[in-house]
Amino acid sequence: MRPGKIGFLAILTGLCVGLAACGQVPAQRDTVQPGGPGMSKSDVERQDAATRWANDYCIAVGSLVAGLATMPSVDPSSPRRAVQTSSELLGSMIGGLDKAVASLRALPPAPVPQGDAVRGDTVAELTGVRARAAAAKQRLDAAGSAPTINQTTLGEAKGPLDEVSKLNLLAGFDTVPDLELAVAHAPVCQQLTLRPTR
Repeated sequence: MRPGKIGFLAILTGLCVGLAACGQVPAQRDTVQPGGPGMSKSDVERQDAATRWANDYCIAVGSLVAGLATMPSVDPSSPRRAVQTSSELLGSMIGGLDKAVASLRALPPAPVPQGDAVRGDTVAELTGVRARAAAAKQRLDAAGSAPTINQTTLGEAKGPLDEVSKLNLLAGFDTVPDLELAVAHAPVCQQLTLRPTR
């Protein structure tokens, strides 16, 4: 499994959308101190700073994971009900994306070269998903008062949900050695990378 990929989000048949079990991402924990034989004090301090930043980064993107765990499900009992609950589901997902983006933007500058570029790429990706989810939600809301509801409208939520299910929340970390090492020592990042899939 790629680090950070939200593998536990399961998109079920049609509009019946559910989530596999996943707990809340915990609040800040003490990070494991990196270091090793032959490392200078400045090397250890640099790695420790990178680990703390990576842990805070994972707390930020982990807020999206926690939000997805409590998303409402779609009620397929009637087309109108499916449209209404699909809109509610997308609204919840948009809230989770907004929270994750705000938390990422609030992080201090990365202590590692390229760290801020990685963060910027993630913010851009989440913002793009959010815009497409908002557009789909608008179409669902407009269809709610229409006399008839077609299959295309019923499937509006699927695209944004597919996008979220394929997100790699730690994209780019594996291209920066200091960040890759930091992820290995940051407890919250380890929870993101080791979540079981179903």
